[in-house]
Order: sequence, then structure tokens, then C-alpha cells
Amino acid sequence: MGSLVTPLIIPTIQQNRPPRPLWLMRRWKRAAGPVAGWHVPAAPFTALQLFGEPRLPLRQRRNPATLDRLARDLAERLAATDQAEAVQSGEAAFIFDLPGALSIGLGCHLQAYGMTPVLLFGGLYRLGSIVEGHESLPAIIRYAPQIQPWQTAGGFAFLLERERTGPPDLDDLGLWRSFDNRYHAGEYLFPPLDTLKTGGLTALIDLRAEGDELPSDLDGFYQVAALAGINVYQAFLPADWLLGNEL
Repeated sequence: MGSLVTPLIIPTIQQNRPPRPLWLMRRWKRAAGPVAGWHVPAAPFTALQLFGEPRLPLRQRRNPATLDRLARDLAERLAATDQAEAVQSGEAAFIFDLPGALSIGLGCHLQAYGMTPVLLFGGLYRLGSIVEGHESLPAIIRYAPQIQPWQTAGGFAFLLERERTGPPDLDDLGLWRSFDNRYHAGEYLFPPLDTLKTGGLTALIDLRAEGDELPSDLDGFYQVAALAGINVYQAFLPADWLLGNEL
């Protein structure tokens, strides 16, 4: 007598389908915790839903494995600093103003050192726009399965993408031909300063590549934070930490 049971074959296309934007957004919000999770912008996930993932030709893409090794190495080095100790205690918070994909990778790896990554990318990415997100959005997707839900009250690492204001040499013709999706990192993007102070925060630590000037949008935010009684410090990734890696 033959068996009534037959193997269930699931098509490969279903197994490998990309994660849904809503699932991605929930992952990042849960990683940010009950306070900061409300402030993770919906824009990147909306862009993914509407326009799909922006893609570059292979010759123009940065190797994700190489970028991840750099992020992992930087996280290990950074975790050994006095600034990281202050962030781990919740007394201070990092603000990473770095290329988007590196900010994401660094924030993800710093979870292992007791820091909470808060994704603050506000780009409505699509092809033909000023801020295309061709590295930021794939990194948001790639790291989402790796990040863990918020579990402790460790300090925040706010993740920004340096590309948010567009290329510095953008001319009027480029503006006319492109979808202008540039945005600024002002007070509106962060959790309320009073809420952060109530949670024990006394300082913000701006972290960027050595030689990178402080942009005007963050300068304005830091002035507001200073007036609110929060100390603001600036730190740079040493050049030898980035040896052989172009940011």
C-alpha cells in the first residue's frame, strides 16, 4: 500500500524573497528600545516599499564583507576608549556622522559592548535622487537580521549618514534634474533632550573621520543641546584606524 504522505516542496523564490519593509522597520525600532525606538524614521522603509532597493553597477559597489570587517574592527577599538565607557554607563551618547553603511555596521557591532544603536536615517531613497541611498539602504537590510532587540539600559549610539546633505559640488542643474530628498540632522530627528536628560544623559560625543568638518546642521543641534545643559564633545577616528580604507 502506498504512502499518503508526499514531500512538501517550497519554491526557492519564496525562501529567498527579501524581507518586508515593515519587518525591517520593526527590527530597528526594537533595537533602539522603548525611548528612542519611536524616533527611528519611516522614510527609508517607505522608500523600499515604493521604489525598491537602489542598485549600483558591480564595479561601483563597495564590498560588504570588507566594510563589515572595518566596522567590526572599529567597534572593538572604540569599545576600549574612555568615551565608550561613558556611553556604556548611559552618561553619554555617541553620534556617528559617518558614511551610512559604516554607521550601521559600527552600531550593530557595538551592541556586543552594551550600546544601543538608534537608526536616524531620514532618506526617501530612489534612483535619480540627490541622496540615492545605494549603500545605506542595502546596509539597513543586511544588518537587520543581526541586530538584537533592546534588552538593557546601556547608552545610545545615534547613527547618521554623512551623505544626507548631498554632494558638496551640487549645482543648480543637478538640482533641477534630480529628486531633492536631502535632509538635515536637527533637533527634530533625535529623542527630546529633556527625555534624554531624565534618563541620565549628560553629554553627547560627535564621532567622525579625522579631518571631516562639523556640518552646519549638527552644529546647530549641538548649540541647542548645550543651551539645554548637555555637554558636547568631538572625537575623531584616528587615521591609522582607517588605514587602507577610504571613507
